[in-house]
Amino acid sequence: MTPADAIAVLQRLGAVPWLVRHHELVLEAAVSVCDRFARELAFDRDAVLLGAALHDAGKIIHPAEMSAPGHEHEAAGRELLLRHGVSPSIARFCVTHAAWNTDDATVEDLLVALADKLWKGKRDEALEQRIVEVIAAATKRQPWAVFDRVDAICEAVAAHGPDRLVRSAV
Repeated sequence: MTPADAIAVLQRLGAVPWLVRHHELVLEAAVSVCDRFARELAFDRDAVLLGAALHDAGKIIHPAEMSAPGHEHEAAGRELLLRHGVSPSIARFCVTHAAWNTDDATVEDLLVALADKLWKGKRDEALEQRIVEVIAAATKRQPWAVFDRVDAICEAVAAHGPDRLVRSAV
């Protein structure tokens, strides 16, 4: 499955144009996140891109959560995707994009969650600090030694948030 295939899955499942556009814009941010973090960390780029392209699929079932807070879409999205043949390793991002602050969160979970924040220019200090810690551990460097790079990456992706927000109107 490619990211374009994933977007087509959402359309086949009845996602409204706004929701499809949201996924396209989070995917755009995820491409940038992946490109920028590729030099810092090993991760499954395809999984991150597919996760970004499908992470909010449950909002098809829980459309009220498109404009109001809620978490019902997370498990519902995973189940919806599994019923329609999406791999469990990808469908899981429907849950993990919001539940990234667990001991078993993968680098891919963190990067999908990050793209879902940065697409609109929003920064999340706790999430970014977690990524600093993961990179520091993976590279055997001190967190302070990788902080500036992570901060610069997040700032660069977030800087395009206002433009993506303008393009989110359908």
